[in-house]
Amino acid sequence: MIKFFRKIRQKMLTENKFSQYIIYAFGEIILVVIGILIALQINNANEVSKQKQKANNYKQTLITELKTDLIQLNSLDSLNRAQQGKINNYLSYFKKPEREVKVVIKGMDSVTYYGDFFQSITYTIDDIINTGNLELFNKEIKHTILEFKANQEFYQKNRGEVVQRWVLSNLEFENAVDMLSFSDPPTGGSKNFDDWRFDLKSEQYRLFNNRALTILRTYYFRTDQNNKMRHSIEKLLNILEKA
Repeated sequence: MIKFFRKIRQKMLTENKFSQYIIYAFGEIILVVIGILIALQINNANEVSKQKQKANNYKQTLITELKTDLIQLNSLDSLNRAQQGKINNYLSYFKKPEREVKVVIKGMDSVTYYGDFFQSITYTIDDIINTGNLELFNKEIKHTILEFKANQEFYQKNRGEVVQRWVLSNLEFENAVDMLSFSDPPTGGSKNFDDWRFDLKSEQYRLFNNRALTILRTYYFRTDQNNKMRHSIEKLLNILEKA
């Protein structure tokens, strides 16, 4: 094709058709420019298509991860509610004037702590933000992703402080009792005051109840975290599934 156009130009020059040569050369330049613009347009269209495909892949992966997060939250919420109920029942009974020692001692077994905080598996969000691919999404999706990330970071930041309070309260109680004997059921009847558990006004009970309150607050923190994260997850899911 190049040789063909070159022959035409040479023929015009040898025949002294200079004005026609200028017109032809100008037309050839226009054709080249048009070809370049078409190539650029095709390249841009391909790039846009790739970006759309990347955004769609992110979207599908996010939807899967967020749904898995919801399943985890539902499981943790069931545990939180059960543990809150048990500890509240123990504390409510202990505050009754007519409380019975044996019932209190039995209720102490229900004051337990399980350290399962919500841990999101939406690692794709970190990848989207860290690689700058957040710009692949529209303004609404970008805002909701950043809102979700902010909630994650808030609870991660405060989680350590909440756990530390429980650890300190637990250590204070453990330092005040013989943990080996505490793990055994009391013996000797209700008048055995050698065992502090039969003295409801003992310092050990005060520390144990402080520990119970700290555990309860930890569960409340986890419930609050789970509710806020569930709201963020459902909001982001709704937007992604409509996009």
